[in-house]
Amino acid sequence: MQEGGAPFHTTHWSVVLLASHRESPQAAARALTQFCQDYWPPLYAFLRRRGHSPSDAQDLTQGFFAHLLEQDTLSRASREKGRLRTFLLGSLQHFLANEYDRAQTLKRGGGKKIVSMDDFIVQAEAALVMGTLADSTESYDQIWAATVVRRASDHLRDVLAAEGKTKWLEELKPLVIGGTTTPPSQEEIAARMNVPISTLRTSLQRLRERYREALRLEVARTVSDPAEIDEELHYLYRLLMT
Repeated sequence: MQEGGAPFHTTHWSVVLLASHRESPQAAARALTQFCQDYWPPLYAFLRRRGHSPSDAQDLTQGFFAHLLEQDTLSRASREKGRLRTFLLGSLQHFLANEYDRAQTLKRGGGKKIVSMDDFIVQAEAALVMGTLADSTESYDQIWAATVVRRASDHLRDVLAAEGKTKWLEELKPLVIGGTTTPPSQEEIAARMNVPISTLRTSLQRLRERYREALRLEVARTVSDPAEIDEELHYLYRLLMT
């Protein structure tokens, strides 16, 4: 498999800043949609672990995003604040502490549909059921990690599809990304694909390298300092091993 990669140039911090930029409403709307889609599941999971019902957690999550826009919080966000996941969690906790009563009246963003929730509720609830962590902050981080993995996997899938290598990813994904079932052996996969085992092992090594790079680039989008990437990656791996 040839080396290559998707264009991972946009960071989440730049998305935050664009989302708050009122001079380009269409671009801001697209940026905000991407931003909300990526961080809706972990924020929702945090609220559920805090004891909120599914409907209240949905309303609070949407209300929080609406609050970020209404109070122009995103325009005051600074990349110097470090990791975006910690900035957002701190902002949510501040929102709950200072505007809880108001938040209770914000039904799914005060009537504004910030982002469709249907695609995320099942995913987040399933992760909560399967997760072993009861602490709300740990649950937030765990689902953040799962979301990063999903984004990296989706980007890699798109890149390989463009290269005509979808079949390779379908066959090797259990050995690269893992799953809930026992993966087939390399010999079984080589036989199904009708390739020598040496060819399959070479392709598997390259695919793993590309997946690690996809993960690294996804993590890079969430930090303000490149020096923080390795530390966040190590934390990501620890979360995935729990």
